[in-house]
Amino acid sequence: MPIPKEAMDLENRSFGDNWEATIADAWGILHKQWQTGDRDRELGLHLMFLSWYSMIEPKHITGFEESIEMFHELERVFEEVHSFFEPDIHQDAEMLYVVGLVAHMQWFMFSNREKWEAISIEYRKAYRALAPDGFEPAVFEGRGAYGDYFGRHAKLEDAY
Repeated sequence: MPIPKEAMDLENRSFGDNWEATIADAWGILHKQWQTGDRDRELGLHLMFLSWYSMIEPKHITGFEESIEMFHELERVFEEVHSFFEPDIHQDAEMLYVVGLVAHMQWFMFSNREKWEAISIEYRKAYRALAPDGFEPAVFEGRGAYGDYFGRHAKLEDAY
C-alpha cells in the first residue's frame, strides 16, 4: 500500500519554507500502517527516517514530546523496521545508503552504539559495491521530506 497522501502532506509541511512541526503526525499515520502489517519498502524508508530524525531534532521541529520514553519508542520503531528489511538489505543499495548514512552520522545516539557504528562501516562498503558512484539526487526527487533530506546528501561528493 502506498504512503497515504495525508502522511506525505504532513511530512512535506515539516520541511518547506514555512515548515511546521508535523513530523509526529506523519509518523503516527505511518506507524499505524506499519502496525497493521503493511511492510511496503517505501513505508519502511519513511518510517525509519521520521523515527531517526525525531530522535535528533527538538519538539518545535518534530512535534514530538521530548522524553526518554519517546526517544526509546522512536529508536525501537527504527530498529524494528530495520530488522524487518535486514535479511535482504545487502541487495538494496538505497536502503544500505540511507540506514548506513544515518548510522554514520549518529551511531552514538543509539542504545547499542557499537552495533550502529559497525553497521555504518559495513553498509557503506556494501552500498558502494552496488553503487560505486553513489546516488544521483534525482533518485530521491518527489519522495517527500525523506527524499529532500537524502537528496541533499546525495549531492555531496563522496560524503558517505
